[in-house]
Amino acid sequence: NMALTWVINFALMIVAFNVGGELNINGLKRLGKPIAVIVVLESIAAFIFISFLVYIAGLPLLQALLIGAIGTATAPAVTVTVIKEYRARGPISQVLLACTGIDDAIGLTLYAITSTILQSHMNSAQHLQIPVIVLQIIIGLVISVIVGIIAGYLINLLAKYARTEIEYIVLTLGILLSFGGLIQNGFRGIELSPLLASMTAGFLITNWSKKKKHLFSSLDTFGPVFYLLYFVLAGARLKLKMLIKLGKIAIGYLIGRFVGKYVGTFIGGKISHAPTTVTKYAGMGLISQAGIAIGLCVVAAQQFPSLSDLIVAIALGTTIVTELAGPLLTKIALTKGNEINAVSEISKS
Repeated sequence: NMALTWVINFALMIVAFNVGGELNINGLKRLGKPIAVIVVLESIAAFIFISFLVYIAGLPLLQALLIGAIGTATAPAVTVTVIKEYRARGPISQVLLACTGIDDAIGLTLYAITSTILQSHMNSAQHLQIPVIVLQIIIGLVISVIVGIIAGYLINLLAKYARTEIEYIVLTLGILLSFGGLIQNGFRGIELSPLLASMTAGFLITNWSKKKKHLFSSLDTFGPVFYLLYFVLAGARLKLKMLIKLGKIAIGYLIGRFVGKYVGTFIGGKISHAPTTVTKYAGMGLISQAGIAIGLCVVAAQQFPSLSDLIVAIALGTTIVTELAGPLLTKIALTKGNEINAVSEISKS
């Protein structure tokens, strides 16, 4: 089982590295203020609503926050597929495509913070004062980012000597694995986050490395394989009895996700003066969750064995619903925003 834990954590580190790679500063600047405001607000609103509703439904607060963090990410594949299939164009499509990459990064960051808090709480038999725990968490997150900066710097430095695709793969994976292994078990009782470190390394490479195209394209082949692995592992862990028992919490999670994504997008659109169609409908296109959410749920199940049944049942059970509803709602949002009509007119003529 130890080997499996490694594979799971390692796989998500590569995914986190790729998510960091989505955060290209110039690209983000080009997206402009409205999209930035919408992405941040839809992610945080989903986090708040999910956490609040599953807490009301009976989960302890710290567990509720962890579930909330897992629920912030959106599945890019579903959204991209629907937009491509209908060749939709316009502000809603733009917002949806921008949100999926960036809210994964926000989800990973929130997961790093909430899992560190929960772990610290579980480790410290109540004798530690709150300020000490808070300080430990902040130090842990800062060290994780520093480790990511060092890893990114090393990958960039050594990439100059790589010539073939396999050399790029070995270089990137070797360094990510080494640093991930180093901080996997924390440092002097302080919890560290390999995911945050990997994401930081990816962020560094995409913004400052001349070899970024080679480094990221060499890893693209791995993504689908790892997602497949997550679905198999999560599916194998799903206990249907648990899902039925968690009915109330699962419903709270779903409502929280739907309402959070919608309200966050609505408020973000209003604040940033986005087009009315974006404010009204874009939130409907952000419901699908898979990929990162399933990856986080498997990692969380490893990290917190006592909660594994609960986490897997909620994340997987609700993913089935969001994957069925997501594409339909995305299509409705694009239709309402008149972003599909352009194509159907052409195909008629």
